[in-house]
Amino acid sequence: MGFDVTWHPISQEEMFLWYFDRLEEARRGDYATAMSFAKQYRMGKEAGYEDSCKQGYRGMLEQGAGIPPDTPFDKTHSFLLAMVQGMFRTYYYTRGGIYSGLAEMDPHMASYTLPFQDILGPKLQNPVRNRIYENYCGGVYIPEKEVPRLLEDYESGKVEGPLRQCFGNTLPVFLKALLHAKKERLGLLEATEVVEPNPMDLRSTNCRSYLMNCDMDGVMIYAETAKHQLEEAIRQSGGDPANVQVSRQVSQVVLPPDPPEEAPKPPSPPKEAAPKKKGFFSRLFGGN
Repeated sequence: MGFDVTWHPISQEEMFLWYFDRLEEARRGDYATAMSFAKQYRMGKEAGYEDSCKQGYRGMLEQGAGIPPDTPFDKTHSFLLAMVQGMFRTYYYTRGGIYSGLAEMDPHMASYTLPFQDILGPKLQNPVRNRIYENYCGGVYIPEKEVPRLLEDYESGKVEGPLRQCFGNTLPVFLKALLHAKKERLGLLEATEVVEPNPMDLRSTNCRSYLMNCDMDGVMIYAETAKHQLEEAIRQSGGDPANVQVSRQVSQVVLPPDPPEEAPKPPSPPKEAAPKKKGFFSRLFGGN
């Protein structure tokens, strides 16, 4: 099975404004600043999901505030940070395309990334690997100053080969994310399973952030690829691919993750929202 990777344009300053600096407030039950950000960015307002987005954002901060210091940073804070970013602005989906693996194999590709040890300094208490190594995990962070360098080195051909090998037919989506980040002077945070499309029925797409902010190009590439693979398999078995139908309707919903069993559950999403997956954070901490 592959990873459902997403790319989240966010600056280091925004990491603190939207998430890390809000955790101590959340521990005190104070969400005033967080809700002011939700209002400032019109979170979910245009599609009528304003209340649901606020509830989802608050639920994410509640979960982050309750994370003990001995749990893996990548599986908790980094993953939650990616979900929080998706509440604020556009993010991008690439099936596969794990830059974490590329950086682990190639020190030059790793040079474009910045570890969270350097971002958080002494505030970082949790063990961190700065890469995707399991499902439901945050990955590498390409900081603001390295985004233009990575794009320039791709355009010059210096890293075109490694990036094409890594991303395959989803490379245009990754480049689109880089261009977005460069234009807005942002970095890019990698994560996996923030969005989980069902390529045979996109109405069953599961999202742990705000799906309406997900750029759908990568999702449609995944659906087309899966459709062609299924058609080929049917031909090889003597069937008729004309009978294959792939739904392309996507449910645009807010779906915050389930909280730990000992924490209070965040308010329920609106009726239009898809059902949550039970025991999500218990699976994270349990390592299943």
